Amino acid sequence: MDSDRRRMYSLGLMAFILFLSSTVGIPVLPRIAAELEADPTEIPIVVAAALATVVVAQLFTGFLADRYSRKTLIQIGALMGSASSLLCVVATDWTQLAALRVIGGIADAVAMPALLAITASLGSSRPGKAFGILRSSQGLSFVIGPALGAAFSFVALRAPFVVDGLLSLGAFFASVVLLTDTDRVAPAHSFSVFRGLKSTFSDARVYLYLMMGISGIFGFGILCSFVPAKAQIIGLEAWQIGAILSGGALLFSVMSYVVGSVTDKYGRRIFVILSQALIIVAGVGLLFSNGFATLFLSYGIFCVAETITYLLSFVYASETFDKRHIGASVAVFDSLMDLSLLIGPLIAVAVHKSTGRLGFVFLIAVIPAATAFFATSVWLPREAKSDVCYDEMGEKP
Repeated sequence: MDSDRRRMYSLGLMAFILFLSSTVGIPVLPRIAAELEADPTEIPIVVAAALATVVVAQLFTGFLADRYSRKTLIQIGALMGSASSLLCVVATDWTQLAALRVIGGIADAVAMPALLAITASLGSSRPGKAFGILRSSQGLSFVIGPALGAAFSFVALRAPFVVDGLLSLGAFFASVVLLTDTDRVAPAHSFSVFRGLKSTFSDARVYLYLMMGISGIFGFGILCSFVPAKAQIIGLEAWQIGAILSGGALLFSVMSYVVGSVTDKYGRRIFVILSQALIIVAGVGLLFSNGFATLFLSYGIFCVAETITYLLSFVYASETFDKRHIGASVAVFDSLMDLSLLIGPLIAVAVHKSTGRLGFVFLIAVIPAATAFFATSVWLPREAKSDVCYDEMGEKP
C-alpha cells in the first residue's frame, strides 16, 4: 500500500471516529433536554444546535486550514469535542446543554475543513477514491453511532456523552499516531483568503457543482423527516421504519466507497447525469409507495443517487478550487450544501401545512434534481479533467 493510500485510510479512520462521536448522543438528547425543563419548542434547539453551528461556523473557520497545521486543527477539534461532550454529563439546565452542543459544533467546524483540505490534497491522482473513503466513513458512523448511543442509554441516560467524549479523545491520540503533518499555506494576511474565495466562486463551474450536490442533499433533508411520516401513515412498524433509514445510511457508506473508485477509472459525467434521473424516479416511487417493500426500494434508490451526486460534486469542485485557499473553499462549499439540508425540511413543512398533502412534499424534494439534470446534461463538460481515467496505480494513462 503506497503512502498516499495509507494516508487516505488513516484519514478515513479519523473521520469515522469523529463522526461517530458526533452521532452517539443524538438518541438521548430529546429526553435529557425535557428532563432539564426544556419545553417542546426548545427541545429541537438542543438537538439541532451542533449541526446549525457547524453550518454557520465553517463559513469562517475554513481559512484556518490554509494558514495552520491541519493535523493540529484536527487535534484541537477533537479535544474541544471531547471536553464539551463530557461536560454534557453534568449539565443542570437545558441552556447549558444547548451551549455545550454549540461548542461541540464549533469543534467540528475547526476539524472538518482540515479533513476536507487533506482529502483534496491526497486526491490529486485519485480524487474519487479519496473523497469516497471520507464519505464512506461518514455514512458508516451514521449507521453505528445512533445504535451505539441507544445501547449505552440502557446503562445510564447520559452514558452516551461519556462514550462521545472518550471517542473524541481517542480521535486525538489516533491523529498523533496516524496523521503526518501537512504543509500549511500562509497567505500574506488573513483577509486575502476572502479574496481567494471571491475568485473561486467567480468560476461558473463551481455553481454547477454546487447545484449537483444540493440536488441530492436538499431532498435528503426532506425525506429523512417525511419518509418516516409516510411509513407511519401506511401502518409500518417501528422496526420497519428503522430498517428503511438504516438501510439508506448503509447504502450511502457503501456507494461512496464504490463510486469514488469506479469513477476515477471510467469517468464521472454519465454517473452525475444518471444520478439526477434516479433521484426523480425515486421521488415518484416514494409518492406512490404503499408498503414496506416499495418504500424501502424507492428510498434506497434515492440514497444511491444522492450519494453519487453529493460525492462527485466535491470531487469536481476540489479540482477547480485554488489550492492556496482550498481549506476555505471546501469549508464554504460544504456549509452551503449543509444549509440546504436545513432549508429543505422547513420548505417541506410549510408546504405540507398549507396543502395538507404529503405527495407534494416528495415532488418538492426532487425539484433541484430536475434542474440539475438539465444543467449537467448541457453544461457539464464531456472532456474535463474530472473525466480522465486512471489506471490501477492512480496514474494517467
